[in-house]
Amino acid sequence: MRTDDLIDALAAQAGPDPGGSPSRRLALLVGLGVAVALAGVLIWLKVRPDLMDVMSGGFFWLKAAYTGALGLAGYLAVERLARPLGSPRRGLVLGLTVLVGFVLAGLVQFGLSDDPMTLLRGGSWTRCSLNILALGAPTTLLGLGVMRGLAPTRPTLAGFAVGALAGGVAATVYGLHCAESTFVFVGVWYSLGVLACAALGAGLGRLTLRW
Repeated sequence: MRTDDLIDALAAQAGPDPGGSPSRRLALLVGLGVAVALAGVLIWLKVRPDLMDVMSGGFFWLKAAYTGALGLAGYLAVERLARPLGSPRRGLVLGLTVLVGFVLAGLVQFGLSDDPMTLLRGGSWTRCSLNILALGAPTTLLGLGVMRGLAPTRPTLAGFAVGALAGGVAATVYGLHCAESTFVFVGVWYSLGVLACAALGAGLGRLTLRW
């Protein structure tokens, strides 16, 4: 089917959407993602005991702002990719901007430190990215299910954006458990966790979101 024919067919079938608009469905997906990740932290990983104390510090919120921005970038991209020929440019620009900015801050911190490898490894480098992937994978699968009911025409990119959205949400909630507090650690291992969710979404999206 040619692109013009696809657009005409979709327009001909336009009408009230019983499932709600893409934005409404994605907002529900974000809420479910927060609930799933929070349940994982509470039941499996446990909330860090000094949470109330660290919440008074600046880096806790900076870390949350970073991962939340990655999730927002995924949301903006998914919201556009859910429509035929939608452009993910806004989401990609935001995601790349905050990713590069945080990684650069990590590189500066790494270069100025007397013990950079301790900053990089922290106390949980072997499990951080995997934990974020585990928390974000269910939402990635749910998000792909949501996208199947919409009209994405770029399945791999749409899946990647879904995974980035899920990973950003999961990484933000994961901060309730994780005690790491350096630009180096967060810029590497948190980012890899979000990208792992995005890669999962891209691989599955290529298979499941085809027309």
